[in-house]
Amino acid sequence: MKKLLAVAIILMTLTGCIGADKNPVFEGVSQKYFVADLSGDPNNRNVFRATTVWADDAVFEMLLPDYWEVKIDKEDIYKTDIYLTSSEYEDDACVVLAGTMGYGIPEDYEKELWQTTVAWGMADDYYFYEKISEEERRPVIRIVEFHDDASNYYVFELRFPETEYDACNADFSNMIATFKTLQGTIEENYIEQEIFEEKWPSIAFKNLGNQEDKIVIDYSPNWEVADDAEGNDILAKPPTDNTFHAGVEARDLSEAASYEEDVLVLDNNEMAEKYLLYDANGNLYMEVVKIMHNDVTYNFELKNPTSLDEASIEEFETMVKSFRTLAEENAAKQGYSIFDEEEV
Repeated sequence: MKKLLAVAIILMTLTGCIGADKNPVFEGVSQKYFVADLSGDPNNRNVFRATTVWADDAVFEMLLPDYWEVKIDKEDIYKTDIYLTSSEYEDDACVVLAGTMGYGIPEDYEKELWQTTVAWGMADDYYFYEKISEEERRPVIRIVEFHDDASNYYVFELRFPETEYDACNADFSNMIATFKTLQGTIEENYIEQEIFEEKWPSIAFKNLGNQEDKIVIDYSPNWEVADDAEGNDILAKPPTDNTFHAGVEARDLSEAASYEEDVLVLDNNEMAEKYLLYDANGNLYMEVVKIMHNDVTYNFELKNPTSLDEASIEEFETMVKSFRTLAEENAAKQGYSIFDEEEV
């Protein structure tokens, strides 16, 4: 994309950090950031929150391994305020520019375009290679670009070390997997410490019985994997009779005495159709969600023979919001095998 490859001339003179007693957020010319502890995280990561060079109100978050640190670009090496670097490499050999604009890619670099999907949504993922010989090349730069509905761009640039770049890239992939945007200013999102919350487990369902097209969702620990009378995989919530079904045929809504129609916004920012079905006594006995994604239909149902409770409805919708395809789930982890030119 042209804006990624264009030279962005940004002459910066750092204003320095405002006194900690007034504002604990570092403020440069074009970016602000802070790092907070993530207490209880088994992977020993910290919370990194920052603005982009594009906009003060474009605030994002990533989780960084504790051997990564934020440094000030005092010498203006990277034409930015700050950069992230791993202490596992000497002389800042593995560097990430977060929320940057980019300032030019040599034309002789070979380029590959992928797409990476994380819980927040999808990003364009560019790999740039330097050709060593007719048979050999090495990765030099990787650029991941997200953008939101407000046309804010979140650009992350990885500078590879000359050797042992797999571990550097794996760290970057893991950081990108935790990316999300935040509402409000960075000062409003300031925290000193955050408690780690364990990620929900995930499960894959066949869509409409298609072995090649599978749905992945994260599910609440209050639910357990089971099967229905036909032997199809479902999620059940003991001790209730609530059951979660995914990848099923479209429901004929006329079976209900009445129903309400609404929309559900997914974690990937797509819109889904949502239906609440009521019996003749006015009891809510089923919720149906229909997702159209890449021209394919995916149907989800929450059932109870008598009446659904609000807690189960909330958990059901949270689980459905995490929807992605198995192909997208695998693509989100592509950084581990990309150098073997093996598409996962």
